[in-house]
Amino acid sequence: MTFTRMPFSHQFGERAACGGPAGLFQVFVIFSWLPNAGRRAYLGILFVWIALVSYAQVAGPVVVLIGVPGSGRSTQAAALKTRRSMTVISADDLIARNPQVFEKSRTSAIPNFDPHLDPALNRLVEAALIIADLSKGLVLVGYPASKAQGDYLVSLREKHNLPEALVIHLVVPDDVARKQLRKDRILDIEQRLQNYHRELDFARAYFPQADIREINGNRKPTRVENDIRKLLPD
Repeated sequence: MTFTRMPFSHQFGERAACGGPAGLFQVFVIFSWLPNAGRRAYLGILFVWIALVSYAQVAGPVVVLIGVPGSGRSTQAAALKTRRSMTVISADDLIARNPQVFEKSRTSAIPNFDPHLDPALNRLVEAALIIADLSKGLVLVGYPASKAQGDYLVSLREKHNLPEALVIHLVVPDDVARKQLRKDRILDIEQRLQNYHRELDFARAYFPQADIREINGNRKPTRVENDIRKLLPD
């Protein structure tokens, strides 16, 4: 059996060798009940245990989902979360939940500001990783979208002992995507298509071709889901 050594801080504060945020809360409750002498003994046992389990925990697969708006990226990410318990980190969700983080850049003189390319998104992705359970794997949607973000993802992989990313491209023709987006009453259709092509061009240039898999996304979601499942380890 092969074990991978992970940083102590990652296990205790980030991946939570004690079972994630809920486990850390339980540790705090038990710790608060103990007298001072008991606390010292408990901490000694806890630190030894964390050091031991840190050798055994290995992250699951890392999947980067790329697709034109309307290709079903969110649907497939949700399926991976439901079927395989993979953690999903979406750039759109992070931006929507943290508008204040991008306010300075938004109000600056930067022409055509796009929060998807803002360096602040790197910090939000890492913050999401810190509290995530990565044992079943990670799905990234809309990230990375630039070389700077790709480099940052590489540094995160090294820092958190993550495997190399598998890039899955859900292929849907632009015309089909336009019809779906009009049906959904999306206004900035062309901007969204432009963002998609920029992200795709970046991925093709940045990731080795062997790490990119193309799947026909212009089909029923269940068929697309089955094809994605075949690409991932059991």
